[in-house]
Amino acid sequence: MKLLKNNKDGWQYEMNRREGDCLRSLLNQFPITESNHAKISRTCVEPKTVEREKLLNESMSQHRNDLKKLANNLMSADKLKAGQNGCRLLISPEEREILFQILNDIRVGCWRELGEPENLEPKTSPPSHKELVFYNLMNLAGYFEHSLLKQ
Repeated sequence: MKLLKNNKDGWQYEMNRREGDCLRSLLNQFPITESNHAKISRTCVEPKTVEREKLLNESMSQHRNDLKKLANNLMSADKLKAGQNGCRLLISPEEREILFQILNDIRVGCWRELGEPENLEPKTSPPSHKELVFYNLMNLAGYFEHSLLKQ
């Protein structure tokens, strides 16, 4: 993934076909995990606290649904354009920030599915199919985050 240009209007990246296919596949995986029910307090069960938790969880669910729609938008033909040697990603500064959020959510979701390990290497040898899937998705999201940041 290579930065071709950036200006006030946005960012333009060039990717080979494989990278383009991987990014599409990765964005199609979003969200990796189901929404987690957030708790404001472990001990407080006051009606106001319960109501705040409900509002928080509804808001988080709506945000996640919005990100899913935005992920689909990032894969549209006007954003991810196929070319002879690969594809070009054309995104605004806001869309770039959204892409970072989605990629980070994928990485964190995979890490959680793997049991939140301190060591990011597979626990078993050979790793289970599930472990391989989540490690590969986590690393692929990291590759794209790094590629976007290093530019």
